[in-house]
Amino acid sequence: MKRKRLIIKLLELVDMEEVGSFEITRYNMNDFGNIEIQMVKVLNKNGEYIKFAKLKNVLPYLSQYPITFKNLEDERNDKNIR
Repeated sequence: MKRKRLIIKLLELVDMEEVGSFEITRYNMNDFGNIEIQMVKVLNKNGEYIKFAKLKNVLPYLSQYPITFKNLEDERNDKNIR
């Protein structure tokens, strides 16, 4: 029970039973080929947005949920269209 309370606190009061996955929405590749994550979106089990979370808060739990990465090319193309 303590673990569930800790997880809820770390995700800023998001009910973990509702969390279905994480989406990495803003990231870069550094010179060494490592991914630098800047923004994480918490999604429910239906893939709908719950909230954005700080990486340091969800880092210990990333291995427990499915993770997707937003396609950076799509985002860049959207900015060029506008």
